Amino acid sequence: QQSLEIFKEFQNHLFISDCYYSIGHVLCSKKQYEEALVNYRKALEIKREIHGENHGRTCCCYEAIGIVLGCQGRCDDALIGYGKALAIRMKIFGENHIDTGGSYYDIAIVQLRKDDFDGALISLQKTKAIYTHELGAEHPKTVQTNVYLDLNQIINSITTT
Repeated sequence: QQSLEIFKEFQNHLFISDCYYSIGHVLCSKKQYEEALVNYRKALEIKREIHGENHGRTCCCYEAIGIVLGCQGRCDDALIGYGKALAIRMKIFGENHIDTGGSYYDIAIVQLRKDDFDGALISLQKTKAIYTHELGAEHPKTVQTNVYLDLNQIINSITTT
């Protein structure tokens, strides 16, 4: 908070945005989700003004907002944030980048929470393909994705019988 007050004179400077983002992170860790959202949205507004919509730092704000909304159980809103992060990553990095895979993974987890097993399956398959290609089959991220794929297939088979 003190850093933010010192930098306020710079109004929409990147340092202010970073302070808001960091405060949002701390508040999210403390489960103070509404306050975290306020700070993440302020950070997003400044980052979009400075960097534009299609920038990695803007993407991180959308992802953080998605995380908070997911923690609040606001899955549809979380998917919007994650979807914006995915779109930016696709433009910046392309389809087969690890960060793009991370966005697909985040989306899949929310889809599972919504019982959207078909959507989660598609997202997890994309994640697995990217992680396997970029990290290898034995990497912990690939292995974790496989666990969710197996879980999704089990749940899906139970709910369709």
